Amino acid sequence: MTSGDIPFVLIVDDRPEGERSKAAVISASGVLATVRAPADVTVEDIKRAALIAVDEYLLWPPDMMAREPAFLPVDGLALIRVLQRRAWMSNVSPVFVLRSADLDTLGESLPAAIREPALAMQHDLDWAFRKQDKGEGRRIVALAAARYDLQSSFESGAPWDGGSRWLGITPSSWSEAAMNQVQACRPPEHAVAAYTGGAAWLRWFAQRILPFPGILLSDLHTALRLRLRIKDFHAIVKSGSPLASQLETLRYKGHLHDFLGDRWWRAGVDTFIDSLLADAEWDVPEHVALASKLSAIHGLPIEAVSDPHPVITIDVQYKESTEVIDASKAVRLSPDLWPVFADEPWADMDDALQEADLEALVARAERHRLDEAREQS
Repeated sequence: MTSGDIPFVLIVDDRPEGERSKAAVISASGVLATVRAPADVTVEDIKRAALIAVDEYLLWPPDMMAREPAFLPVDGLALIRVLQRRAWMSNVSPVFVLRSADLDTLGESLPAAIREPALAMQHDLDWAFRKQDKGEGRRIVALAAARYDLQSSFESGAPWDGGSRWLGITPSSWSEAAMNQVQACRPPEHAVAAYTGGAAWLRWFAQRILPFPGILLSDLHTALRLRLRIKDFHAIVKSGSPLASQLETLRYKGHLHDFLGDRWWRAGVDTFIDSLLADAEWDVPEHVALASKLSAIHGLPIEAVSDPHPVITIDVQYKESTEVIDASKAVRLSPDLWPVFADEPWADMDDALQEADLEALVARAERHRLDEAREQS
């Protein structure tokens, strides 16, 4: 799991000489990384590793080629299965990730916006990376550090705190609500977590929490709750104003905090909004009252999103639109892999009427609205 007191990262590639620079960059970021050809990986390597990253395409030496399919892993996915079993037999649970230069071909039929975690889910991995991603090294380091910290927590014998330390939660008016929301998402923190040394908890967080709007919110979803346009939200966050300082306390700062972009605590955002509206006049529209309060803190006028029920829509690839629309112009979806504890996904009704693939994702209870729209057109 470690080399000394830092996480150890094992990179497996059939051309190790081409990946040594990547290992050097990773090692310069606070972990120890080494590269091995598939045939050179040892059981000791597996025992030491916090994270094992395997290339998708492998070329074996001619003298190792076997005709029988059971005797040679045909690619990185097959090799990971072998290494996973070796890890299990050694009573260790490192993070296993795939590195591919052709990830979009491998996962072509999966939604592009969640392709990395979706591929990982389908192939029993913790994550799948694009080798050409400039942030790959940084994200590998983040996963390794997250795994190392979890393993240390489970091996320490100390009572499990529900993940609050790992998540970076500090005492506040909303911290208990945040932890209640975490638990409501059913993280594997008991028998399954113990069985995997915490690896299952990390996989749950990376694959089920970070990619979807739920207990943690992206910039876009945070802006929506504040009734702000995304460009205005970004301007406020960067402004250094008193409002920016207050929002900063709501930012997620735990492990993997920038793995998929910035995230914000839903419990913190909602508590902040409630505190602003606590003494608002009952006959003033919520978005007007909220804009007034935010403007007073910020020191400059802020324009609010005025739609009665604003929602964020996605397309068939799960890509979110930055143009907020009212729920009356949208339909709820029931897409594959979308967690039940995440915010409901929506699609623009006009898009759903024009795109058969998107219409297929519309929730059963919403389909009558499409039929009514067709009759009226």
